Amino acid sequence: MFELKETAEEAQQKRLFYLKMIYFVSLAMSAVYLFKFNFEYRVSDYNPGLFSFWIGTALVPPIILYRLKNYKIAALSCALLATAVLVYLLYLSGGVAAPGIFWLAIVPFGFGVLLNTSGAFIGYTIVFATMVWFWILKLQGGSVNIIATYGDYDFEKSFNVCTFLIFAGITTHLYLKGEQKYTKRLQEKHWDVENLLRVLLHDVANTLSSMTYNLIKAREDQEQEAPMGQQLDKMERAVSDINNLLHQVRHLKSVKDGKASMPLNPISIAIVLNEVMEKSETLATQKGIKIALDLSRDKMIVNSEKTILNNVVLANLLSNAVKFSLPGDRIDLRAYATESMAVIEIQDYGIGMPENLLNKIFHLDAATTREGTQGEKGTGYGMPLVKEYLTMMGGSIVITSQEEAVPHHPRGTKVVVKIPLTV
Repeated sequence: MFELKETAEEAQQKRLFYLKMIYFVSLAMSAVYLFKFNFEYRVSDYNPGLFSFWIGTALVPPIILYRLKNYKIAALSCALLATAVLVYLLYLSGGVAAPGIFWLAIVPFGFGVLLNTSGAFIGYTIVFATMVWFWILKLQGGSVNIIATYGDYDFEKSFNVCTFLIFAGITTHLYLKGEQKYTKRLQEKHWDVENLLRVLLHDVANTLSSMTYNLIKAREDQEQEAPMGQQLDKMERAVSDINNLLHQVRHLKSVKDGKASMPLNPISIAIVLNEVMEKSETLATQKGIKIALDLSRDKMIVNSEKTILNNVVLANLLSNAVKFSLPGDRIDLRAYATESMAVIEIQDYGIGMPENLLNKIFHLDAATTREGTQGEKGTGYGMPLVKEYLTMMGGSIVITSQEEAVPHHPRGTKVVVKIPLTV
């Protein structure tokens, strides 16, 4: 439904990681050959060029990045300087005959990782131009070959092969691991957007259904010239609930993006349950279902977000209890406090759930949608959302269900929600 896209911040963090990796690897490899040329081969004639490239690579990219705050120019300078060091070392090592000529293969990769597709084309161009230059030097007999003259060519070739394979393996592993990490993060963001959309689809639809019922009742009362105040009050509250829900979805998106925190405030469980009862009575009355509320005398105050707890969590659970109860049934709604938790139990005596459905009821990617006892439609999104938001509030949910009555367990579904009490 949604195309996965990186945010600018995520993309920048990823590019910075690869920039640092290429920066330190190029410095390390060039330092190794600076050491070899001066102490193993004892050739110092080319130090001005080697040291100039090395110092430029070490200083220029960090200065541009941290002083000028310009990633693109820093990345381009790093890639160009690292490539210049590599090409110069290959030139001094025999050009096309250099034991490490295959290191040129990493140039398009480095440019591509740092500067995307356009960078890769720059890398290909540099490699092509370098190979043409080396071949011309070879044909003219003007190549320098310090390794063939002062060193062990076979050893250097083996050394370069081993270091190249190690570098390629580590780099590929880090690259793939990084891509996997960012893909996972993008997938989580994708699911977050999906979940917020499901809140709207599921809970706004429930509230609109209640409004429609009250609107029909108000019209009937108008035709019978009866007072409509109660129905109008309910519709006004429903409109307010939808407005609050839309506001909360926007805020939750900010929470998911790390731009805001979950707004938890002290809330009375008794007040919330009475409000949820009032909303659910509309649907329950249509099926002749009675909801019995049993509230503990204990003062149960929890840190929660009222709109989410009311409309997304409890209203969903009670709506499901009504949906899967038979006409004329009863639903028991009970709340009490333990030492540290407020416990809310919703017991219906309806058709229950089969075990295979119960086992995957909280899975977003599982098909859990089914019709109610009077053909009521569902989305299958409600329960995964309930669990997710309870977890965000430090709570939990457990569901048990029986399709047939057994000793000590009536037919129907029992939901137990626990939310931490305020300290």
